[in-house]
Amino acid sequence: MGKSYGGGCRIIMKNGKLDRINLLKYLMVVLLIIYVVFLVTQEGDNTVSVDTIEKNITKAVKLEGMKKGTTQDLKKYYSLNDYEGISLYIPDDVMSVNEILVIKVKNESQIETVEKAVEIRVNTQEKNFEGYGVEQTKLIHAAIIETRGRYVLLAVSKDADRIDAAFKKSI
Repeated sequence: MGKSYGGGCRIIMKNGKLDRINLLKYLMVVLLIIYVVFLVTQEGDNTVSVDTIEKNITKAVKLEGMKKGTTQDLKKYYSLNDYEGISLYIPDDVMSVNEILVIKVKNESQIETVEKAVEIRVNTQEKNFEGYGVEQTKLIHAAIIETRGRYVLLAVSKDADRIDAAFKKSI
């Protein structure tokens, strides 16, 4: 009579030895589950203030070619209002496209509206500079639009990657 190892051991053990292929299969499933849990928990910390995110971004990059925007600028360029927190930097020159927008929405239902407004703004800027603003068009095409939890980021800058990294690190 052969040896009996009980329940789950038979799957991993074969003839009293570890079956490496089955062991690797189970290990891959466990790692996949851990990865999915990691992705789900990366929604972002919704308690961080927009001011904190703004400070981290301004530490990471120089805001050359930009000035602090107002709520009127937000309405003018994005047709948005009534959000929990806003940080807007707009071009300080009509031939510049550098722009940073961080919005913390009051609730999840506002995210889609903000994302659409940001996409419309990027498309408008692209049309405005198409044909004669080669450098500006490159920056617009490399724009980063990122949503994390209740935060939305738009970064149009030669330093867009560093702005995005500071944004992600803040949340």
